Amino acid sequence: MISLKPITHQNIDDFDGTEYETMTSEQRRTLIEESIGKMHNGAYFEFLVVYRAHTVIGFMNLYAHSAHIISCGPTIKEPYRKNGFGCLAETMALEYAKEKGYTIAVGGVEDTNAASIALHEKLGFELDRTFSNKWGKTIRLYIKAL
Repeated sequence: MISLKPITHQNIDDFDGTEYETMTSEQRRTLIEESIGKMHNGAYFEFLVVYRAHTVIGFMNLYAHSAHIISCGPTIKEPYRKNGFGCLAETMALEYAKEKGYTIAVGGVEDTNAASIALHEKLGFELDRTFSNKWGKTIRLYIKAL
């Protein structure tokens, strides 16, 4: 089984094997401080660690777009992918967000990320629209009532 726990400064070296591994130590500290303070760019933000027993297998970020809309996205380390951990982590995070009063979840997924597309569709997200981001990548915007 897995668990989600708030990130702490003890997790500063746990980013290896994820999209966050290229962050500098200062960027990691800032991300952790923002999560502890539950605020990023003036909005609710929380970065959770995904544990399997006592091993960090990934992260889940939550970011509020409004008082009722939240996005959440998992990042699971390569050795733990394709085992259902991303689905479990996102399910747990969506329940957590619902308990905090959010009623709608959104997810922006790169059109080339088949695993994330499948995850969002499995969890009952509906495709709202596609668009190109500022880097020219095609993004699918998924939405789900909580």
